[in-house]
Amino acid sequence: MEITVAGNPTVDIIVTDRGVTKRLGGPIYYASLVFGALGAKARAVGVASSDLLGEIERLLRSLGVEPQLEVADVTTTFELDYRTKPRKVRLVAKPSRGIARVSGDVVILSPVYDELTGTEVKGGKVVVDLQGYIRSSTPPPRADLVHLSHDDMQIATEELVKMGERWPVVVYTLGEEGAYIVERGVLYYINSARLEISDVTGSGDVFLAALTYYHYVKNLGVVEAACEASKIVAGFLATRKIVKYNFECVKRVVQWLRF
Repeated sequence: MEITVAGNPTVDIIVTDRGVTKRLGGPIYYASLVFGALGAKARAVGVASSDLLGEIERLLRSLGVEPQLEVADVTTTFELDYRTKPRKVRLVAKPSRGIARVSGDVVILSPVYDELTGTEVKGGKVVVDLQGYIRSSTPPPRADLVHLSHDDMQIATEELVKMGERWPVVVYTLGEEGAYIVERGVLYYINSARLEISDVTGSGDVFLAALTYYHYVKNLGVVEAACEASKIVAGFLATRKIVKYNFECVKRVVQWLRF
């Protein structure tokens, strides 16, 4: 089974109380960390400027993921300010072109902005991160599973329940506060490891990649897969590597719903 993750690589300018750093990032990079470490067959689709494209391709290949990148005028650049909660995100630069088509057994659509608007998608299962759709006010596509973070949109459980009427599975992550999952008319909650980390860049992408792997490749139920993904995220935040940080992941039913 091949997983294809689509979304632009980025240059991230990270601002914390400790200062400012600059590094390569983006959903396809962080997902590649996960897929490479877990041994999944995967490829990454996106666009980047000619001066960075070769470096990004080499980086992805070193992680065991096949890059499928095309040249654009600029590489997407963001400033991420973690001195407030939720973080402040500012778009600094974005390419003038997007991604034309994406295919795979499992497809993860994880735009950082509007690069997947109008993209032709062919996938057995489609997983969507709503981050870029929210940022660019772009209507999200059909999906088997969607993810959103409280960093991108703060919603009440009532709104989450309504989203569960549109998509089969909705996962809403709350950082150190855990996550809610709506599946088949049931609202679940799982806790997190509650690590105090200031720079959590990439944690949502790591979570979604691990969730996709455990649910669609290893065939775990989505709630159990979310627990495994949370352990991977905690390990990533603690070590900046893809390792499990074992903690007691408690799963509970919050509400039985009627759709």
